[in-house]
Amino acid sequence: MLGFLLSNQGLTMNKIMLTTVAAAISLTLSACYQDDGTVLAPNQAPPVPPTPSTLDVSGSGIKGVLANALVEVFDSSDVETALANTQTDENGDYTLSLTDASGEAITGTFFVRVSADEDTTMICDAPACGDVVRGGVVPASQLVGLELSTMSNSDGSGAISAEVNALTTLATETILAVIEDDADIDLSDPEVFEAFQVDASRVIGATLGLDLSETNIFDVVIVDASVSANVSTDDMIAATLTLINGSLSGLEPGTDETLADAIKTYIAAVKLVTKAIINNPGAALDADSVAAMARINAVQAKVSQAIKDLASVIAGDTGNAVGIVNIPDVINPDDIAASVDLDDDITGGTGGTGGTGGTGGN
Repeated sequence: MLGFLLSNQGLTMNKIMLTTVAAAISLTLSACYQDDGTVLAPNQAPPVPPTPSTLDVSGSGIKGVLANALVEVFDSSDVETALANTQTDENGDYTLSLTDASGEAITGTFFVRVSADEDTTMICDAPACGDVVRGGVVPASQLVGLELSTMSNSDGSGAISAEVNALTTLATETILAVIEDDADIDLSDPEVFEAFQVDASRVIGATLGLDLSETNIFDVVIVDASVSANVSTDDMIAATLTLINGSLSGLEPGTDETLADAIKTYIAAVKLVTKAIINNPGAALDADSVAAMARINAVQAKVSQAIKDLASVIAGDTGNAVGIVNIPDVINPDDIAASVDLDDDITGGTGGTGGTGGTGGN
């Protein structure tokens, strides 16, 4: 009898142990593991994921209206990896969005590039673009490879404007030329970025023979100069920059060159010269910079006349005189050096403003 009782007692203990183990297994199986390894209690709802944040980027590509051009947006710290892309529409306008899954506001400075490809066309906004009259369509064959750019800062409000034209390109290339030699420059800081915009605008102004010491090129409304009514009749700087932007479409390509090649060569020459002078305002230009200066002045002579011609045509079309700033036929590199403020951000306070060498021939 005692053995029977002990046997029953053993069975009872085994049942209790099995029941306990089964309950533990049941609780473990009913628990929910999150992607981050967090274990939720049974019947506990997973946390609600954050709503992704977005940044809407919009603008236009105006070197003449660029239709069906590729638009890419990059972080200013990495201009090789596109964050998003789209195409301009028939009016040269574009809109795209960046998304951050964390839900944090998207801030910082962004680089925008507009590139012409086999589908891109452009409205001629110079007095003439080769065989194409003002207002006519320049074909893709003359545009492939053309790249224009700008930079814009986001304060986290969710939208930025990034207008792209030849003048923003010249200023942007100047900024990029400086920061590529100094990894410590943080353009995501809005105050630093704005200071660089102002400094680059002043230097590019001097390269064009304009005093832009009180002007931020990135804020100027530069419009399609092929439509006479678009051009400002009460803002001389905006009108002058618009006509300079337009006149570059009238550059004459060299043998076996396209219009894109001619514009790219000019942009590269400006970048080379401005970087050399910014790095050492007091030094004489080396052979490459002297050659680039000659290219700048060959273009300057054409542009200075073209903006007068465009202003005259627009006045005839609208009946209103277009006030422009007369720019010189020749740019002296010493004038570019003089625009470099030794206390500004873009130079870092390097050197003095001695002679820089010759102006180059046309």
